[in-house]
Amino acid sequence: MRKWLAIVGVGGVIVLGGLFAGLRSAFYFPADIEEAPVACPADAPVAPRGTPIRVLVWNIQFSANREQQFFYDGGEAVSVPPVQVERTLDRIARFISDQDADIVLLQEVDRNSRRTGRLDQHAMLRERLDLPCHTAAPYHRAAYVPVPSHEPMGRVDMNLSVFSRYRIDSSTRHQLPLLKENPVRRMFNLRRAALSLSIPLQGGGSMSLLNTHLSAFSKNDGTLERQVSKLDELAAALEASQTPWLLAGDFNALPPGDPASRIENGETFYGSQSAVAPLFERYSSPFPPSDTEAVRTYVPWGGTEPDRTIDYLFHGTGVEVTDLVVHRETYPLSDHLPFTMTVVIP
Repeated sequence: MRKWLAIVGVGGVIVLGGLFAGLRSAFYFPADIEEAPVACPADAPVAPRGTPIRVLVWNIQFSANREQQFFYDGGEAVSVPPVQVERTLDRIARFISDQDADIVLLQEVDRNSRRTGRLDQHAMLRERLDLPCHTAAPYHRAAYVPVPSHEPMGRVDMNLSVFSRYRIDSSTRHQLPLLKENPVRRMFNLRRAALSLSIPLQGGGSMSLLNTHLSAFSKNDGTLERQVSKLDELAAALEASQTPWLLAGDFNALPPGDPASRIENGETFYGSQSAVAPLFERYSSPFPPSDTEAVRTYVPWGGTEPDRTIDYLFHGTGVEVTDLVVHRETYPLSDHLPFTMTVVIP
């Protein structure tokens, strides 16, 4: 240590310390488990037992809509004019309100990202929805992302968001396994997560909601399987404790029985085996174990109809889930379609 100090000197140590501090402030290095902030009025009601609760799940594609072909879909677009973001977000909020959802789980919610005019979409949705309790956690956050080369993304802060009519006692961010990539690229890339909420129930006890968005473009490197294994671990712990639970979001994986070969480059992106097969084997879901047209949730660029299912909901023993509907009429707003269902907690 003394030899090292002699080489770099005290000034060098200070400079290096400053560099490391700067890196930590410029990039997001979350712990494996972190508490997420919750906002909820004191008079928020407790969720009922034995009474239908309406749940909506949606990857809103950072309120960018389908008017531009983005670089990750083979196009050139990176950013969206703020006026277009606001117009899209207004339509998203209006649809959610029309569905009279009690609990809303969203993915790809931008907060102060350059590509969407530094608008706080979580706060804007909170203003537009009659759902007083809310929480959010980031899974892509960096002061500057230097890609794509023709228009760097710059600052990005993309979140999992949840809005609820009912009281939220706590919210916890669980880090999921990362893509297998070099350390420099990893610093700028997404840190996928699951956001777990505890919602108290009438008569005592609580239910858990897990909102997640798994890795895209993993190219069969085993990341999806490791992420699903982590989700399985979280669900199994809730099941063992007899806590009612729901797990939902964008899993970026085809269901068992749906061959990836039917989709262009499908085997490259999804592999020959379904990464979510273990969840279908162990838990209940309103989605069928093989793909059917009625529950397809992803609309490819240039299309008006979904061609695959990659968004799901799974639930614990004793939880009743019915009336699953995938809403195709929303296809101009996002590359994913929202789905709603009725949930009853015993």
